[in-house]
Formats: sequence, structure tokens, C-alpha cells
Amino acid sequence: MERYNISESEWKVMQCLWQEDALTLREIVDRLKNTDWSYTTIRTMVTRLMDKGIIDADRSSPSSFRYFAIVPEDECKVKEAESFLTRVFDGSISLMISTLTKQETLSDDEIAELKRIIDSIDGSES
Repeated sequence: MERYNISESEWKVMQCLWQEDALTLREIVDRLKNTDWSYTTIRTMVTRLMDKGIIDADRSSPSSFRYFAIVPEDECKVKEAESFLTRVFDGSISLMISTLTKQETLSDDEIAELKRIIDSIDGSES
């Protein structure tokens, strides 16, 4: 299973690029000003994401590259969830849900949503 291995900090950069494509580094820094990360720190994260093949840059303007996501948000979330499930719960969805529900009380809406999800799985298998 391919995993993108995006750090928690890099996820914040990715959120910027999924919300608005083709941002300059300065624009990414501006959108992350609440993090108190320096320009250099954010530039390093952008470079790492490029090295991982998750983002790329339009280099047509040498003074202001425009960065964009190559990998869709949904795909990254699925890969991260699969990796987490495998690493922490040995691939068992039922064990993960059981563990989470032991720690948190589910609302009626959350229970109904889980039932809808299970029903849709049951419906697609018949």
C-alpha cells in the first residue's frame, strides 16, 4: 500500500493548496500566519512535499513559483486512513470503531450515520 507520509505540519500546507490552487510561497505563508512558523520553515515543508511528489510548481515565472497539489485531498485521506488502520488496528475497522466508541459517547446523529454507512455497504454487496 502506497503511503504519502505527510506530517501533521505538512497537512496544513496541503490544506492551503487544496482550498486554493496555484499559490506562491508568500501566499502559503500568509495563509499559515496563525501557526507562527517562519518563512524558511514553510519553504522547507513545501520542498519536502515536492520531493514526495505530492505537490508541484508552475515555474513559468522565476520570481514567483506557483505551487499546486498533484494528489487530490480525498486520495490522501484514504491512504492516511488505510495506513493508520493497518498500523494501529491491524487492519480491523471493527476494532477501531469499538475502541473509539469505548472512549467517546456517540450522538444519535453519529449512530444514525454509522447505520447508514453499514446499510449502504450491505446494499452494495447483494
